[in-house]
Parts: sequence; C-alpha cells; structure tokens
Amino acid sequence: MPTDTEHDMITLRAYLARESEPLPQWLSQFDRDTAFDRRDFFQCRVVYYPGSGFDGHPVATFGSTYSAHCFLYVDYGIPKSDLLEQLDSAERRFRGYHSLLRRELQESDLAPSGWQPHITPADFHAHRNVMDPRGWGGVPPYAFLEILERDEGLTDVHGPERLAIIFLYADGIATYDALFCQRDSGPPPYALLLQDYGFGGNYSRFGARHLMERIAINSGRWPQRLLVAKNTDAWQGYRLVADVEGEVASGNYRCLWERDISQE
Repeated sequence: MPTDTEHDMITLRAYLARESEPLPQWLSQFDRDTAFDRRDFFQCRVVYYPGSGFDGHPVATFGSTYSAHCFLYVDYGIPKSDLLEQLDSAERRFRGYHSLLRRELQESDLAPSGWQPHITPADFHAHRNVMDPRGWGGVPPYAFLEILERDEGLTDVHGPERLAIIFLYADGIATYDALFCQRDSGPPPYALLLQDYGFGGNYSRFGARHLMERIAINSGRWPQRLLVAKNTDAWQGYRLVADVEGEVASGNYRCLWERDISQE
C-alpha cells in the first residue's frame, strides 16, 4: 500500500507548471530579419545544460510546462553536421517541433565585452577557451540559435508555440562563467541540469566540489533550480524537493533541487 508520503508526491512537470510564464515577446516576433540581441535571450528564464549531447529531456520537461522557453545546450563532443542531422530529422528532432529558423552566432554575439574568469587560467585544462575548443579533436567551434515552432495540428497542451535553443560547441564549465557570471550578464540560469558522464571526456565534473561550482561560489551567481542525476552530487546551498517525483532520462534518474535562500 502507498505510504502517506507517496500520496503527497507530485510529478516534476506538475510542479514546474505552477511557474508557467507567457511566451516572451521577442521570441513570438522573431523572424529572419530580426537581429539577435543576447539581452533578449539571457533576460529570459534559461535552462542551461553543459555536456548536453542531444538530450531532449530538459526541453520536454521545462518547455511542456511553460516554465521556460529558452535553452542553452553546450557540448564539445558533437560535430555540427551530426547535430544538424538530428535537428532536421523528422524521426529524431525534438518531438512535436520543427525548425522555424536557424541563426549563426559569433562569440561577439554572446560575449561582446569578453569575459573575466572567476578561477585562474591554470584551472582550465590546457587553457582552453570558451569558444575555441579546437584542441578537442580539431573540430571548428560553432554557435547558432535555433527557433523551434510547434508542429501543425498540436495544441497548447503539447507545449508553447515556440521555443529557442542556443547550441554551442564549447566548454560547458567556461561557458557558465562567460555567459552567466560577468558584470554585464543577465540573471543566472533559471535551471541547470547536472549529470556527470563517467567517460564523457570532461576534464572536471559538473557536480559538487568541482570547477563549475567553484565559479558559482566565486561569482555569487547561482541557478534557482538544479535538475540533478542520481550519479551526480548537487551543489552546496541546495535542497532536494522531496515531494516532487524525479524522471528517468539518458539512463539516469533526475531529481529537482532548489536554492536554499536561508543559506544566503
């Protein structure tokens, strides 16, 4: 028989739906003639996913609940050709969405004033740069904005009419510093997905006691929420939302953690 605690549990998506937001105006109006303005994107609720691969779970989870419309996917393990093949495939693209337009971006579009690291250069393996990871296999870096539009025939029950994703071939740790922790950055991520892959090729883990958490400590820039895989340690200052069920994705159970403001 279910315990009283189990009766009180709610799903992750039901919980996130409590914080639904309207479609950002800039996103609803964005077309091929619109100039990209990083302030529009980063002033929104952004879900940040370092080491993302082509994992659609955060888009499905936060997008379908209208709790976030903007996503930043960062990985240096996927050549651009492979990523575009996924995005343009009717079978493998984000379920229920197709590409409305794709906008190539430069480093100057994302960090026009450069960036000041919050840890020493020696902490980065081989002094790798956020947008120049060519030491990893010789693949040229890329950055582009993908505007997704809901497929015809689907309703608001499926998810928002549009979503926005920036894809970067870059270092997920340095990107957190460069795009969320500078004086001219917008707010920190609304949510950060933390999953450490044992053989993912990263020079530091994303979870607790490693470089990305140290950047957050040194800059004071903390996500509101963490979606943490079972094999990964949550950052300090967060509490497990114990009455919210997790979800299984990419072979791991992911649970929601929230910033404990009593520790600030």
